[in-house]
Amino acid sequence: MNKNILDMTDEDLKNLKMLTLDDSFIFNCKACGKCCKNRHDIILTPYDMFRIAQHFGRTTQDILKRYCEVYEGDQSHLPVARLLPVPPENSCPFLHKRKCRIHERKPVICRVYPLARIIGESVTGYYLNAVTCNHNPQSITVREWIGDVASEEAEHAGQLWGEIAKYVHALMQPEVLQPEEARERALAHVFNLLWLQYDIKKEFVPQLQENFERLKQKLADDEGLDYPD
Repeated sequence: MNKNILDMTDEDLKNLKMLTLDDSFIFNCKACGKCCKNRHDIILTPYDMFRIAQHFGRTTQDILKRYCEVYEGDQSHLPVARLLPVPPENSCPFLHKRKCRIHERKPVICRVYPLARIIGESVTGYYLNAVTCNHNPQSITVREWIGDVASEEAEHAGQLWGEIAKYVHALMQPEVLQPEEARERALAHVFNLLWLQYDIKKEFVPQLQENFERLKQKLADDEGLDYPD
């Protein structure tokens, strides 16, 4: 069985067989809803939060309050926005009668399943993750499978978010930012500006870039932090 990507070392990642958008893989889905149950790991990027808010015509703040919890990642020390599972089957809150209520705006982690998307210094592309179901498997290209996640906007958003997350990760480490009260303030600024401050009627990427610049200025003014080169 393939190792889950979350458990992989840098060496594991380098040895992966990566897929480009025009490569094919074998899979099919009959929309049984099983992969939407017993889920405690559906994490939303800022782009995910923005698209879900667009789908419902609500603010990102409203999506957060209704469907998510936020905590600090153990390793990344970045804010993590997680969809709260719904008992008794710990289902995704957007699963209804085995169908996804936000199919056209579902989180990237769900949209690309059973693939995993990797954006990093050593490898970039898509990897066929461990598959738990496969109904009448067929050959399909990555581009066909992931749909609008392959759009120019989505690719640009993913690349920009990868760069931003790398820089914020470097600053949020406990050994870099002290005392703890200062780090907590910085984390609050990170989440507020990078996840929540968006106008859903405008394009996402320019807003993310603007919010990142605002964050850098805020951390420099309040905490004396300069971003690493």
